Amino acid sequence: MARPGKKGKSKHDEKVESIVQELQRAGWEVQADLPGMDAPDGIGRAGHVPDIVARKAGATRIVEVETPETVNTDRAQHESFRRSAGQRKRTTFQIEETD
Repeated sequence: MARPGKKGKSKHDEKVESIVQELQRAGWEVQADLPGMDAPDGIGRAGHVPDIVARKAGATRIVEVETPETVNTDRAQHESFRRSAGQRKRTTFQIEETD
């Protein structure tokens, strides 16, 4: 997905950045699908890339940010992330929605 320039930054990217900053302040090692950051690896057969993967003390968080327009349309992707988290110890998946 093409990312808008800084002036036209989307609410989605702003929310991802906010969560990244929060996790980093809490000591998590974070990968994010944002310009200038290491992107997470793809998950599942389709290789869906989550917005954020964070690791700390053996725990992993997979975070996907959705807008009101996409929250109900990305179900296959959500299921892939949910299944992956369920197959790994100390791994959680969460969906965060923008305003």
